[in-house]
Amino acid sequence: MKTNFLISLIAGGILLTACASKPVKNTVQKRETIEYKANDDKFPNPERGFYKSSNCNLGTGAGLLTESTLSAYRQNNISLLFRYFYLKNFRNDPLSQKALDDFDKDMATIRKAGMKCIVRFAYSSDIDEPDAPLNTILQHLDQLKPCLQKNADVIAVMQAGFIGSWGEWYYTTHGLNTSGNRYTVLNKILEALPENRMVQVRTPEYKKEFVQRATPLKEEEAFSARNIARIGHHNDCFLASATDYGTYQDIEADKNYLNKDCLYVPIGGETCPPNGIAPADGLKAYNEMRRLRFSFLNEDYYRNVNNLWIENGYMDQIIKELGYRFQLISGEYTTDVYPASAFTARMVLKNVGFASLYNERPVELILKNTDSHELYKATLEIEPRLWKPGIETCIDVNIGIPAQIATGEYALYLNLPDKAETLQANPDYAIRFANENVWEAQTGYNNLQVTIHVQSNNNNQATPYPGRLYFEKQSSDE
Repeated sequence: MKTNFLISLIAGGILLTACASKPVKNTVQKRETIEYKANDDKFPNPERGFYKSSNCNLGTGAGLLTESTLSAYRQNNISLLFRYFYLKNFRNDPLSQKALDDFDKDMATIRKAGMKCIVRFAYSSDIDEPDAPLNTILQHLDQLKPCLQKNADVIAVMQAGFIGSWGEWYYTTHGLNTSGNRYTVLNKILEALPENRMVQVRTPEYKKEFVQRATPLKEEEAFSARNIARIGHHNDCFLASATDYGTYQDIEADKNYLNKDCLYVPIGGETCPPNGIAPADGLKAYNEMRRLRFSFLNEDYYRNVNNLWIENGYMDQIIKELGYRFQLISGEYTTDVYPASAFTARMVLKNVGFASLYNERPVELILKNTDSHELYKATLEIEPRLWKPGIETCIDVNIGIPAQIATGEYALYLNLPDKAETLQANPDYAIRFANENVWEAQTGYNNLQVTIHVQSNNNNQATPYPGRLYFEKQSSDE
């Protein structure tokens, strides 16, 4: 299936189109077409996949993350951590500075390990334990706001938490599981988080209740600062009963809602012991995750169900396709260019994963001189969060070659680094494409396997580039 949407960004030199149309060619400049070979390997990518779950009790200094633990996760293709931050010592008191410092330390360790975190706060890890009153929760969110803002670069998403056992918004000793209290807490969480980070709620009904709307998010509303665009979903009893332990009120209607809503917001969770139904086999789990657009899932719980998927022979496919998985299909490139002329290209790619990206990310084309290693970068005006699952996307680019560029041969790369300045240069946070011989682990770039020849324009063979998007020379420390 191919995309039908058309987003024209001609002024910026980029055009996203359906793949049936052909780009305008420069009849003077030589072009080369590359057909890319898909890669079937399992490998990590940011903000997706199976995650490891852990917890700590803030303010005690106990249970904080270690670099060695996270390094072992990375070596096993895990890039995502789920973290319970328990506030058991502060149910009726302000958070201590020690508690806030503990949170910052954990985030620093995650950052150093090249990972990201799904964050949830709670006061109780058992049905019989108390949670906290509403005024305490609101006070704690005021205290946590600077920490959440400061560490947003390594927060993949935050789960609503705070209310009830495990922060699951159900068993509460303070009567907090009401529409009014849920609204107050969720609204406060959205205020505490930066606008570019989303929060997940435990059932589709909670989002519908909060936004006062039963219809899913639309593309034109997505990725904005509006609350409806910042609320995703987590299912902590995935395929465990007919209603997934109360996740769904109207099963088919809620699943159809998630199928559409989760094109633009994240969904993930974990399995748990089946109740009233047989454990879901691998095929059922695979199809359900694809239908609902799952980005991540707990690797360790519930292990009896997860192990069944291994026995069925579906686990490897689920590992590869949880979240997004981008493959280059083909590329057509101008290979002979001149200073101040245009470089044009058409790249065709496909998202073969279950889901789309849910956090903002730049798309860059990079020229690298094969002798001097000088770098030139162009940031494309493209929204990769619209590279939807199962869809082919065509990217037509028209970019200016700098007038002062040195002649010679240049390798061409596609780079999708993290948006945060603190992480942009770290290849652990760049997206790897599922193709043979494209990934450069030391840079995080995807090699497009084409050589661009920059030649002297002494004979005025090329038409001057009329646009505003140019490859820009990068400093030596980039």
